[in-house]
Amino acid sequence: MKTSIYKSESYKTEIMRLYDVRLKACNIDYEEFYLDTFAGKTHVIVTGGASSPPLIVLHGINAGAPMAIEAIKGLNKAYRIYAIDTVGQATKSAETRLGMNDDGYARWINETMNKLNIQKAVFIGVSYGAFLLQKLMTFYPDKISKGIFVVPSGFVNGPFLKSMQKLTFPLIRFLSTKTEKSLVKFMNAFYSEIDTLSIAFQKNVLLGVKVDYRRPTLVTEKEVKGLKAPVYAMVADNDIFFPGNKTLEKVKSIFPNFKGSYTLKNTKHIPAAHNYVEIEYQIKKWLAE
Repeated sequence: MKTSIYKSESYKTEIMRLYDVRLKACNIDYEEFYLDTFAGKTHVIVTGGASSPPLIVLHGINAGAPMAIEAIKGLNKAYRIYAIDTVGQATKSAETRLGMNDDGYARWINETMNKLNIQKAVFIGVSYGAFLLQKLMTFYPDKISKGIFVVPSGFVNGPFLKSMQKLTFPLIRFLSTKTEKSLVKFMNAFYSEIDTLSIAFQKNVLLGVKVDYRRPTLVTEKEVKGLKAPVYAMVADNDIFFPGNKTLEKVKSIFPNFKGSYTLKNTKHIPAAHNYVEIEYQIKKWLAE
């Protein structure tokens, strides 16, 4: 019998409830699909006109598709946005965890696209979703018309000592005390703005999910040499996970078809709601190029 990634059914139920609350808060018209893939059921949220060009967004780790849609929802006026729930995470997709060093995630995205009858699309990879996009660039580069990275993983990692001090120790303290005060201290390292919904979601994920702590592998120039599509990157200047300046240096060195960058000022890994207009505006400019 397959072991669930959830520690109990009650935690899973609460996480799915919070997922729906965040999706409803996006205040958009949308459809939901479940697709059969080799990795199991894959849940997709779709918003935008049926005849508009496709834009696929890949969310951060255990964040879920609604959180990825929030900052770019206005793009549905010109694009049909497909927000895919990553398998193996606290989302509505199957709980299957794929390998980090093979083509599993790329095959899964490719199969999902085929089931949606999408031959090629603009991609936005957010945080952990950037790692998934890098996998697609490696194994199915022709599926991408433009690649946009937002606070991306898979290029560089943050400094070890600072991560231990600001992330690891506060996380251990929260898991020990389970108090909101210790949780907020942990979240302060990477949230630009903390609200009650984010606190509730993080609490239930950290306590109720067997979190996958595997770090995304770092992409190399050799792996993505087959990509012809233009590449763009948006980083945050105070990103503890993936430092902005170092990330941009790596992106520029890897992609000869790198076309533009943007830095979110005074921003941690997870931007605040007031950054959403800025994020959407910049991505809209890149899409128009």
